[in-house]
Amino acid sequence: MNANEPAGGDLRADPILVVVLVTVVQSVTACANVTLPVVAPKIAQTLGIDASWVGLQVSLLFGMAVASATFAGGLSRRLGPARTAQFASLLCIVGMALATLPNLPAMLAATLLCGSALGLINPGAAQVIVRFTPQQHRNLVFSIKQSGVPLGGVLVGLTAPAIAVAWGWQWSVLPAIGVALAVLVAMQWTHPLWDSQRERGAALFGTRSGGLGVVWREPALRWLASGGFCFALIQRCVMTFLVSYLYLVAGYSLVAAGAMVALYQAAGGLSRPVWGIIADRTSGPPVLAALAAVTVVGCSALFWLEASWPPALVYGLVALLGMTSFGWNGVYHAETTRIAPRSQIATVTAGTSSAAYAGVLVGPALFALGYQATGSYPLMFGSLAAVAALGLAGVLVSARVARA
Repeated sequence: MNANEPAGGDLRADPILVVVLVTVVQSVTACANVTLPVVAPKIAQTLGIDASWVGLQVSLLFGMAVASATFAGGLSRRLGPARTAQFASLLCIVGMALATLPNLPAMLAATLLCGSALGLINPGAAQVIVRFTPQQHRNLVFSIKQSGVPLGGVLVGLTAPAIAVAWGWQWSVLPAIGVALAVLVAMQWTHPLWDSQRERGAALFGTRSGGLGVVWREPALRWLASGGFCFALIQRCVMTFLVSYLYLVAGYSLVAAGAMVALYQAAGGLSRPVWGIIADRTSGPPVLAALAAVTVVGCSALFWLEASWPPALVYGLVALLGMTSFGWNGVYHAETTRIAPRSQIATVTAGTSSAAYAGVLVGPALFALGYQATGSYPLMFGSLAAVAALGLAGVLVSARVARA
């Protein structure tokens, strides 16, 4: 915590509580955005459509995240991080409520609202973390905060399908709404302190080009954001297509392939704080570069994957990929705040978040088009190694420019 911040007596400034709260805030949008995909078959039955519509829903969702994240920095600076988190939570609540209406326009509106909320979270969280937590633990703090994403996914994955089966899919939104309501209350408590430095005269949507424009004008940030784009693209492609690859090419059952994806996410979520600790002791860029380098190796290994490989070897490979290509987020956001001017933390974080969301948006579509052209899952997973190499180059150039 900085010297000019409230000392010991104010619990809202306690670094440990700050970390807990920003992690819960991070989980709000995760819960909202995972709910519809995990009950998609039930929704599809009600609406009389194919369950594959969820792919379009995910693309639209992250498209809205790209748009809202670009301008979220100005919103967070003007309203403050607590009010911005409340606004995002309110968008999720309204979106989840609309999702209970059994028609496509309501689903579209729900997707637009939840996607917009997704892009608003990171800038305000970065402001709070930089203001109230020790700089020497910054990578760890951001890594724990990013663990809110898999935590939210796990919560919804364990509850929403069971609720959908027991009471009907409309009730599966309750966990997401419950978490969002809890954040609304918690942020009302933190508002007086967390928002005490808000800039009332700040442009509501920042600069004309938003956070992406600020990032693009600074070479170190531009190269770092390019790395984030590549890492997010790989992460989403692995999550989206690994089951199909293992089932159709490697001969695994659907249940076993699904377990592999669960392992991938669990390894990534659990490893994030570990990478944060290591990055705090060594500095962020070498750790981020090492994660990218191992991702190159892991994706290259997937190119050679065959049904004859021992399951233990495949499990180990998937876990390694999870630890690297799913575990990079916290160190990435910490490196963003290290490079960015303190006065522009929110705006810059909005820009680098937009770059990452853009990777999530275009990655699965490009992978699918590549598969349609080649008919080869091994070739497409091997191509992710080249994307990881590009991400590695971005991180290395960013670090070199920042030092200069």
